[in-house]
Amino acid sequence: MPGYILMEHSNTKPFKEDGITLFENKLGILDFIREISQEPFPFPRYYQLCVTGIEDVLFWAGEEEKERVLEIKSKLRGAAQELEKKLLMVQVTFQGKLIRGDTLWLEYRGRRLPINLIFGNPQRQSDAQGNVFYTTSFNLTNGI
Repeated sequence: MPGYILMEHSNTKPFKEDGITLFENKLGILDFIREISQEPFPFPRYYQLCVTGIEDVLFWAGEEEKERVLEIKSKLRGAAQELEKKLLMVQVTFQGKLIRGDTLWLEYRGRRLPINLIFGNPQRQSDAQGNVFYTTSFNLTNGI
């Protein structure tokens, strides 16, 4: 199913022997945003991609954290139709710990980063080995 798959980097191979296998194609979040903003759309049908680095962008944003979050969400939502049409699957890996309470946030370098403001309230799932991950559609409509 196309959409975003959110996971902790520590639940992936080779860091965990029975971890989730990451897609071969990798981009940092800023490069991904640049790519999806291009015309024509750069990714072929059924492309699988692993995106990293959101936590660093939010961590270093400091007081402008909420502004950065909303910019990222806006860019991702702007490309949602093309991502969906091309049936892409995008893994988003996070350094730190994903924590689910009333909302989903990321504990990273002693800070609580509001990734729920980007990805809403994704569905918690796990694979046969018990690796936890979260899924959400490209529309990102299951949150604010």
